[in-house]
Amino acid sequence: MQIKRNIYGPDSAENQDSFEELISKNEDKILNLIYGMTGDYHLAQDLTQESFLKAFLSKQSFNGQAKFSTWLYRIAVNTTIDYKRKSCVRKENSSEEIENINNTTEPDPDNKCQKTAMKEILFKAISQLPDQQREIFTLREINGCSTKEVAEILSISNELVKWRLHKARTMLRKSLSNGNMYKNIGSFKLGPAGIE
Repeated sequence: MQIKRNIYGPDSAENQDSFEELISKNEDKILNLIYGMTGDYHLAQDLTQESFLKAFLSKQSFNGQAKFSTWLYRIAVNTTIDYKRKSCVRKENSSEEIENINNTTEPDPDNKCQKTAMKEILFKAISQLPDQQREIFTLREINGCSTKEVAEILSISNELVKWRLHKARTMLRKSLSNGNMYKNIGSFKLGPAGIE
């Protein structure tokens, strides 16, 4: 693969462009991952930039044994965990931050209001999950990573990913059960841009 070879190559304009192409393909997923882990959109933007800088500075360490996105997710998770260890601060989501993560135009204002309200409730519930479950839920359900990819990113077994994901879903179902909110959220598509 041309892009993979360029990562190993000397520092050149072509190498820089290829690396930037790989970063841009994963930018929204990394931002959503970190946002899901921190609950703070502006902090997530900062940590995303820091993760990309770390990836660029250590691009020679990418050996191609895993997918580039898996390698990048691992850097993002580690960067976020390091930040949380240093700051020990957990912030609440605000509706403005959630709106920034998915600026889509909707023809139906009522539908947009309903989605915005559901996003607020969902991200608030996700932010209440324990760190390990929140990481796995965000990677698997929002970023669309496979169980195997999540296991590689977090350096844990597939079985542990499945168990923690089950626990996260159970906790979310319980948290969102009032008013059948959990069932309603299932009617929307969860993806890299949030609820669509």
